[in-house]
Amino acid sequence: MMQRYLLFALTNASAFSKNLLLTLEEVSAVSRSNNLFISAIILIAMAFSACSSKEAPPGNQKSDMPFDPKVFKVADAGSNKVRGQVLYVPIYSNIPDKNNKQFDLSAFIAIHNTDLKTPIKITKVLFFNNDGELVKEFIDAERSLGPLGATNFYIPQSDQSGTGANFLIEWIADIPVSEPLIESVMLNIEGNRGISFLSRGKVIREIR
Repeated sequence: MMQRYLLFALTNASAFSKNLLLTLEEVSAVSRSNNLFISAIILIAMAFSACSSKEAPPGNQKSDMPFDPKVFKVADAGSNKVRGQVLYVPIYSNIPDKNNKQFDLSAFIAIHNTDLKTPIKITKVLFFNNDGELVKEFIDAERSLGPLGATNFYIPQSDQSGTGANFLIEWIADIPVSEPLIESVMLNIEGNRGISFLSRGKVIREIR
């Protein structure tokens, strides 16, 4: 009688082992299938990423779409147009904080041609430090800026030109145009604090 029970137990144990082995094989197969699926998804994502990285960023995209300034209902009255200006633009390269420590900022000058039809020419981009000393001349030849076009000039955070640093910007046009918009943007993000602000240029010379 004991031998029967022992044989029965061994038989059931063998069957259980086979079922367990089968179950483990099924799990392994499912796992392999999932791994293959995940790998395929990753490869597809990488392919899309590679394709996307080859596309030009929005700011650099070219367009063949035509634009006609006559689409606006408000007519160009031709008033307040100028043929050239020299502007003083403040740049706050370094500012003190409440603990009397220096807070360094990166900055850039942005020049926007706001005229709808006529290009302007940037003739001078001069950068001065807090003591009014010329630090850098950014261009050595005239630079054309098309209608509604923009350009910028960068000052790194490592610059030590001081709180009173500034740009002198000169531009001219062949005919009177809408005044360009010229601004400086300052920025610093360190740890859990950040600061960002802008300043507009002040016209110190002008021709009409």
